[in-house]
Amino acid sequence: MTEPQIPKDPTFVNFLCFALDPSFRRLPEPERREGAREFLEELKRQRPGLFIRIYLSIGLRQDTDFFLWGIAKEMDSFQGLTAALLKTGMGKHLALSYTFLAMTRPSVYNPMHIPAFEAESAPRRYLFLYPFVKSREWYLLPYEERRQMMRGHMAIGEQYPMVRLNTTYSFGLGDQDFVLAFETEEPAAFEDLVQRLRETPTSRYTVRDTPFILGTWCKEAEALINGLGL
Repeated sequence: MTEPQIPKDPTFVNFLCFALDPSFRRLPEPERREGAREFLEELKRQRPGLFIRIYLSIGLRQDTDFFLWGIAKEMDSFQGLTAALLKTGMGKHLALSYTFLAMTRPSVYNPMHIPAFEAESAPRRYLFLYPFVKSREWYLLPYEERRQMMRGHMAIGEQYPMVRLNTTYSFGLGDQDFVLAFETEEPAAFEDLVQRLRETPTSRYTVRDTPFILGTWCKEAEALINGLGL
């Protein structure tokens, strides 16, 4: 039996995916504007230790209009943020379509890999977010066999430097094994990468890699409200 490998000082991430009920758009304009203002105020509020990236998905998915990428050392930060947002006038018309909670830890196949957000790289325009589940058969394979297959998998990824990977781990924290977030300025490059990865041996062991949620980064919080047409 192997010794426990409990990560030291992990960073937690939470992707909060929201759908805006059409009823909000039918409110009288003053009420709608005030609700959006309250939401924006809470979103911009400084919360020590919690960092938020904002992405707009309206028109790209039926079930998600926007999502927030929260980054923190304590999971409780995400609960406080979510509760505060849902108490606002706009928040009362929001539904959480998905939440994906995960954390950082060293990769067993490439310990030198650091998620782009931990390297403090600036966000790119597009983010492709999805949960990922591998089969139990994968984890029962000998480690060296898995490592060799992952080398081929990673070699393909290295041919796409315009696509940046953020891998986080979700075993026991959610319904998935991993939460993956790919950043790029070139959506066509990501589409080509995913198609090629379908042809690798590791793809045999994929149980689920949906929903795929695409968002465009909002540099300023105001861009979210404008992008939603409010």
